[in-house]
Formats: sequence, structure tokens, C-alpha cells
Amino acid sequence: MRRVEFSSQERRRRSRISQLAHYRRILRGTLSVRKKMCGKPNCCCTRGELHLALYLVQSRNGKPRQLFVPKEWEERVRQAVHDYRELQKLVEELSEIEWKHIENREE
Repeated sequence: MRRVEFSSQERRRRSRISQLAHYRRILRGTLSVRKKMCGKPNCCCTRGELHLALYLVQSRNGKPRQLFVPKEWEERVRQAVHDYRELQKLVEELSEIEWKHIENREE
């Protein structure tokens, strides 16, 4: 199929998919903020002021797995998860457009 045969709406979505796939990090998963104790005897967390920790959670082969995300990686991981969700949304939208083309018997 040639590019000119797509609607402008479809071309925009395909262009964004290409940008995400070629120039961004893509990561499937969910971010989970948890409270934890560090274990240092004089830390404020021993008095109930727990530390916040970010974890990346993902299901693989039906089993959950998780990774601790260090502070210095937080923005990178958040952006990669966000970009994955945007990519997934765009693919779903293109699929819906194609469904309607087939439903209406449009070439």
C-alpha cells in the first residue's frame, strides 16, 4: 500500500509510531511506588518515616517480575513506559481504522 492512500489521520499515527520505534526507548511495564526501610539503625525510617522506592513491574510468561529503579534512572524508565503506552495506543487506533475499512468493504 502506498503512503498517499492513507488518510492524513492514518499518516500522522504511522509517522508517530515510526518516531517512537526508531528514536525512543520502549518498555512494557507498570511503575509501582513502595515504602521501605533501609536498615540503618539511626535513619528516620526506623521511626516510621519510610523511604519511597520505585519498582518496574512486568508479567512475563504469566509470572510477575520486578526491578528496583534507582533515582538516577527514574526519568528514563518513566519515559520509556510512557512511550510504550503511546505506541500501543496508536497501534490500537490504526487497527480500529482498518477494522472499519474492512467492515465497510473499503480498499
